[in-house]
Amino acid sequence: MSAGCLQCSASTVWDASVASAVCTSCGSLADPSQSLLSSSSYLHQNDTLEPSLWDPSASTTLKSLRTRNNWDLAGQGKESRDRKNSYAIAEFIKSLAVSLNASGLSPRATTLFNQVKSASSFRWGKKSRAVAAACLAIALRESSRPDSLHDIALIADVPPTSISRQFMAITSALGLSLPFADPSVHMSTLQAHIASAIHQDSRQDSSLPSTLVNSLGNVCLRSAANIATALGQTLARLCPDHDVLRLPTPPTACGIFILALEAEKRAVFNPLSDLAQYLGTPNHVSKNVVMARYKSIQDIIATWIAKIPWLEKYENKNGRAKNSKRLIVARGLKDAIKFHEDLFQQKSKPSLELDLEVEEEEDNCNQSSGTSPPPSKRPRLSSPMSHAAQFLLDPTGTSLSSHQERSTSSLMSYLPLAGYILASRTGSPAFQAPTRLQLLAHDRGGVDEAHIPDEDLFVEGELEKLIRPDSEISTLREKFGWLEDEDENNLHNDQQPGRKKYNASGKNDEILHGTPLNPRKKSRLNLEALALFMAERHHEDNGPDLSENTFNDNSFEAEDNVLILEDEHRSTIAAGLDASLVDDDDDLHSADETTTSNAYRRYYASLMSGDTVAQEADFALENWSPPTLDHIVSDSRYQEEYD
Repeated sequence: MSAGCLQCSASTVWDASVASAVCTSCGSLADPSQSLLSSSSYLHQNDTLEPSLWDPSASTTLKSLRTRNNWDLAGQGKESRDRKNSYAIAEFIKSLAVSLNASGLSPRATTLFNQVKSASSFRWGKKSRAVAAACLAIALRESSRPDSLHDIALIADVPPTSISRQFMAITSALGLSLPFADPSVHMSTLQAHIASAIHQDSRQDSSLPSTLVNSLGNVCLRSAANIATALGQTLARLCPDHDVLRLPTPPTACGIFILALEAEKRAVFNPLSDLAQYLGTPNHVSKNVVMARYKSIQDIIATWIAKIPWLEKYENKNGRAKNSKRLIVARGLKDAIKFHEDLFQQKSKPSLELDLEVEEEEDNCNQSSGTSPPPSKRPRLSSPMSHAAQFLLDPTGTSLSSHQERSTSSLMSYLPLAGYILASRTGSPAFQAPTRLQLLAHDRGGVDEAHIPDEDLFVEGELEKLIRPDSEISTLREKFGWLEDEDENNLHNDQQPGRKKYNASGKNDEILHGTPLNPRKKSRLNLEALALFMAERHHEDNGPDLSENTFNDNSFEAEDNVLILEDEHRSTIAAGLDASLVDDDDDLHSADETTTSNAYRRYYASLMSGDTVAQEADFALENWSPPTLDHIVSDSRYQEEYD
């Protein structure tokens, strides 16, 4: 026989779907603390408990049967895509709620998502993931639970800033007013209140004992605030249905902050009641309420520590324990939070697969149509700031042009302004400091004689630095083989008018002895043997017709004497012979052969007669004349070097 209802004493009926007896009159549950661990309706959702948002039996789109391409009719592709994406988002929100132990809040979060989707019409993608996470946070806040933005961001793989931004946008768009249910919002106020107590100027007016103030002075308040925030998140994650989280948050925040201070110091604070009263004063909370929340949360943490093998446990033997529970909790709170944080991060993240093919096709159509995105705005730099920056960089430069202003503004966007101005440019190899004349021209406003006279072109001692000293001149003479007498001789010869004659003194002959810069090279041609050979050949050619020659019987002896001429006559003959040998034109040589032989006869006759005028004068042939002395020298050098 079923028991009567506790509210109205009416009869009750057992309902297996809620795992409890239900009153037939008022509808209250006889055992409301029962939880449904597993149900077939969780997967299929075809019963009346939670109607499904997706009907697998429904057809997706109406395909056209007129062609083989099976294209969709107008509007059917977008409708099918939205329906599939809505189902995927609903499953994603349900997975997030199960991960946060709040599976009963998934319908409310899904409803909020659909309302926001119809109101703002955002596109499917990363933004839809952030909106779904924000809707779940709003559902948690409405149920008087901490929103757990950090945990939701970790599971949904979305930055916390994106969730916070969407959280504010949804509440303003739907006009929702939510109470603060997270104790972490009070941590900054409590930290500032404790900091004012341990300040040097306010220690005398503080209501805390001096021993407690000295103990708090050795604690890092920022680290304690971080521990308190992490403890509040861990409580909301592991104990979402605990009564402490459903009570007002200010006294809960005070109790959590006291536990965080003790965990940071790894010791207990005494007297604790004075600290609880001091923290409850700005929130208008009594010390008894703060102590009650402190003890409740301390018991929860003790159960966490008992499940971690390497931490010290609280053991009560014969009514007495070796260490107090407060000390064990203070020593093991950080490790317990870190342990559960690592376990939470190892949870599998729900996947979200959205159909984005239609949106990608729309983007491709926009790109193919030629519509380009609007150009980004160029950052503008105020004119006074740009002129000041340019003046500091180059004080002697001219004013900025429009192109220079654009380049300067783009450069300032890459480099910090202060760091770029303070950077020295003298280390750059491309930088050259302005010269004295440049600064003088800039100062006087011109470069002509009216602005800069001749006496200002050089300062005292500047021109002397440009002239080579005597020591440098002597070094260069030794380096390049210059002779002081050569300069004087060249100057004297240039001043004498008339035709320059060849000096055949053996010492100064450049052909035989060379010069200091270009010494004479050894020739591979024996000029004496060549002259003897030519004389013999000439004798053989003209031997039968001796009556026509101008030579007498002693002409052969004269030819022998020619071979022992002086050096200057030998060089002249060799030059003439070389000029005739270099000629490679056979036709020209055959035409002038008779004329050349007659010229040789006349020249030899003049040599034998001792006519000095004929020896020094140039002889001319028909259509040919020997080169002058200057050309003879150059031709001999060419033959000596390349023979």
